[in-house]
Amino acid sequence: MAPFWTLYLDLYPLMTETQPLESDLIDKLYWLRKFRMAKNEKTLELMVSKVIDDYHTRTPVVAAIYLAECQRERELAQGRLLAN
Repeated sequence: MAPFWTLYLDLYPLMTETQPLESDLIDKLYWLRKFRMAKNEKTLELMVSKVIDDYHTRTPVVAAIYLAECQRERELAQGRLLAN
């Protein structure tokens, strides 16, 4: 059996979060998949606040975030707790 640290090194690339592509950032579905992790409106609010802080200077990204937020709010209001 391989030592723990060699297994860790094999898995390390999977554990690090890579930067999304620009085409992903302006896609509403990209943000909707992320926002579907929110199971209530307070969590959604915190998630949106964080990403708006991160991307507030990029108008197309903010537009995609807003559209995804609106859709997720509608889903939560209808009681749909969707996972990715």
